Amino acid sequence: MRVVLLGGIGYVGGRVAQYLRTRGHHVRVTTRRVRHHVPHWMPADEVVQADLVDGAQLRTALAGSEVVVHLAAPDEIESAADPRGALRAGGELTWNVLGAVTESTPPPLYLYLSTFHVYGPNAHGAVDEATLPQPIHPYALGRYLGESVTQLFRRQHGVRALCVRMSNSIGAPISRDVPRWSLAGNDLCLQAVTTKRLLLKTPGTQRRNFLTLHDAARALEFLSVHPERWPDDGIVHLGSVMNLSIRELAERIAAQVNASMGFAPAIAVAAEAPPGTEEELRFSIERLASMGFTWTNELDDEIRATLKLCAKAEG
Repeated sequence: MRVVLLGGIGYVGGRVAQYLRTRGHHVRVTTRRVRHHVPHWMPADEVVQADLVDGAQLRTALAGSEVVVHLAAPDEIESAADPRGALRAGGELTWNVLGAVTESTPPPLYLYLSTFHVYGPNAHGAVDEATLPQPIHPYALGRYLGESVTQLFRRQHGVRALCVRMSNSIGAPISRDVPRWSLAGNDLCLQAVTTKRLLLKTPGTQRRNFLTLHDAARALEFLSVHPERWPDDGIVHLGSVMNLSIRELAERIAAQVNASMGFAPAIAVAAEAPPGTEEELRFSIERLASMGFTWTNELDDEIRATLKLCAKAEG
């Protein structure tokens, strides 16, 4: 299978590219960077420069592809700093990509990676793909705009497209240079190695749905191989059965630190931590399970790999 990862030089993209190559797929990664700025660790068969505003570059990047996975979008920190950029990425740039998809012969499958954050205040209690999105953060709004454009091209142009709403990913970046150390799991692993304690920014009682990066990559491959199983509305949740509180996650990390590094980091709560909530988000994965996907849920493996990466960087 010939796969193009748009914006594949990043936290999720790096791991997806690495996994797909081990599975024998041909992986082309696009980036806005000039060639000599591409990281040496990027695991891809091809890395091509493609600005999503440039139709000619996009058509070249997509040429010969069977699957396009759209990962290119600002993260939550970048989106908060530049809301207009987040909205442009979700709206205009997604439109450009799908325009290039429709012009390809034959048109590839298209997977748009979105987020559970599109539900906004509705992300509580039982949430499935029919729950009404209510994005309130520029990051979530940008991704929901991308979903809306994707759905328009599905309906009006017959593009075989799928919106994949992903929960909280957890796992080792492919390199220490990937700037996603603010994520809960990565932040706690880095704290364990550098400060030998785990300081929670909240009381840690709030529960989240976590998904290992290994299973995220496996699921994206599964969805790419089985478009005949895609739901009619073009939306699927990508989460797992791991519903953990931040405190429980910290305890899992502390246990792995003790087992692999020989010390037990203390777990503390920041003095200024806001009040917590006990309400659990039950992020439905029934649709993906009914399609035939199975999970490995190798959380401890991901924690150990992240700790190892942090220790290597410190050493």
